[in-house]
Order: sequence, then structure tokens, then C-alpha cells
Amino acid sequence: MRFAVGMVLIDAPHSALNMLGIDESLPDRNVTRVKKFRRGGKSYPYVSPQAWRYWWRKTLEEHFNWNLSPLFREQKQVFTAANPVEYPDDDVFGYMRAFKKGNTNITVTRVSPLKNTPLISLLPDRSSVTVDEGYASRHEGDPVPYSQEFYSTVLKGAFSLDLDSVGRFTIIDKAGFKNLLREDEISLKDVKSEYRKMAEKAKKLGVQMNEREWIMPAEIRKKRAVETLKALRYLFGGAKQTQYLTDVTPKFIILAMMEGGINPFISDIVYEDRGEIVFDGEALVSRILEFKELLNPKKIFIGKDKGFMKEWEEELRKVEEELENEGIEVEVTTVGDAIEKFAKEVEAYYG
Repeated sequence: MRFAVGMVLIDAPHSALNMLGIDESLPDRNVTRVKKFRRGGKSYPYVSPQAWRYWWRKTLEEHFNWNLSPLFREQKQVFTAANPVEYPDDDVFGYMRAFKKGNTNITVTRVSPLKNTPLISLLPDRSSVTVDEGYASRHEGDPVPYSQEFYSTVLKGAFSLDLDSVGRFTIIDKAGFKNLLREDEISLKDVKSEYRKMAEKAKKLGVQMNEREWIMPAEIRKKRAVETLKALRYLFGGAKQTQYLTDVTPKFIILAMMEGGINPFISDIVYEDRGEIVFDGEALVSRILEFKELLNPKKIFIGKDKGFMKEWEEELRKVEEELENEGIEVEVTTVGDAIEKFAKEVEAYYG
């Protein structure tokens, strides 16, 4: 199993990208908080993983014309069409959908080939969060006070894309792997109609179909995987953009392909030290060498925006030198160039 793995840093100099909402514990109920979690004795702002995924999905629709799967609502549940042949986001982002009517209840689930962490602030809230005190005064009468938190920090996130799972849909009776139904188990007329349309489309596309799995043609799998990675270059989204406009494209990125699901970039390669954000080149070299046998091909791509953390450039040169002495090719370039070059490696994987 081959995975495309990576780590990104997003510069958020004045941002409120994912809010918790009104603080109900206060009597005035007029303070809007950012999301935070506690680690040790400190709190850190974060963007939820589902928010990051929403930005990613919308970027794929906007920049790569992905036809996103429609949403359906039943009581308190929302689900997509669960049709990974027709909709590339059902393929890459996974799904769960229960087909229910009377005593019939059939559920399909797909573990998402794309997995990601939350985007977590490298600085704790005491060094990054402030409160803006405002007044709504455009109406007649007394101004209405309100407060909202925002932060100045760098957000770190990591992801892993299972290249073998993209465009490959299993029919195994196990949670997460029953991606599709079998026609003979469908008794509901409307579900059977949906299934037949999907199967007809699959045949037209040249999908290999057998009892246990369907496999899309290599060109389609390649396109979906490569565009998922390229979307990082154009990532957009986030709350409060009207007042706290933030460019959420990565300003620093590390990319590699690994055998198995390990992501060696999640640990503390970048961290906070006395209010400063530090890049630890020795830690990166150590992590790569620790899993050198799983690195395939023996290449890593590091992209950095020229204006972001200029003081890291000497440390990056040392990383390049040390890893190349160990037979690992390192490409240090801009973020956009790193993503494009890495995408070519992923293309080559599919042949």
C-alpha cells in the first residue's frame, strides 16, 4: 500500500477561521470564542478536521470542476449519494449511508482514502489569542457591545492519501469496506434503480467489476489523486473572512510517498519555543532515516514561501545535505513547485 503523506503550515496572522460560537457561560452572552483544546497546562486554538476537509472539497469543486456528491437529509442524519463512480468526492473523502425502508436497512460505508489531522496552532492561546471589543451602532438607540476572539499564529496540519484505495471500491461485509451493495441484496425498488445507473456508468467508464471489488481505470484514479494533492496549492475557506481575511494556502509543506500508513511529519518537527516557532531540521532527518526503508521513492519535497520564516533557510540546506548523504533526494523549492513535482511522482505511481 502506497500513501502520499504530507505536513502543511498555514500562516494565520489575524484570523478566526473556525469558531466555537457564543460563550453561553457568560451572563451577557455576547462573546464569540475560537475553538481551543487543552494539552498539558496550555490551550491551543485549532481548526476542526471537518472544516479543513470542507475547504479541501470546495477547492476541488472550484478549481478542478469536481462534481460534488449531493447531500440528503433524513431526520437528524445527513449523507451523500454514496456513489464513488459518479462523484469523485465520495471516492476520496469516503461516506456512510443507510438505505432504509420498513424492515429493510442496508448500510454502505467507505473509509476515506484521504485522512487529515485538525489544523492546530503552534502557539498557545496566551501567546496568540486576543479579544476584539466591538459595538453595533448602525441602528437607532444605544450601541450594543459584543466581543469576538481571534488569533495570530501558524497552524500545523498533516494528511495521508491512500493511493491504492483511490478508485478502488470493496464489497466486503465489514464496517468501512462495504463500499457498494450487491444487486441481489437490494430489495428496495428505488435503491435498485440507483444501483443499476451506477453499474451502467461503471461499465461505460471501463471499471473492472467482480464480486469483491470494483476498480476504476488508472487514468481516472490518477486524475482524482493528483487533483486532490494539487488542490492544496489553491486551498481557500474559513470563517470570518469578511473581517479577518486570511490566505489559507500553505506557506510551508513537506511531501513524500511511504509504504504503509505512517506519516513521519506529524511529530514535533516544528514547535513553539519561548514564543518563537522553531523548525528542527535534526528531528526531520531523524524521522526520515527512522523510516527510510518505507520511503518510496527515496525523495522528499519541501516547499517554502520565500517570505515565510526566512531564518529557516540555513536549516533546510543542512537537511538537504544530510539526507542526500544518506541516498535520499531532497527538493527544496517553493510551495507550488513542490506540490507540482510531487504530483508527477504520484502520476508515475499509477503508470
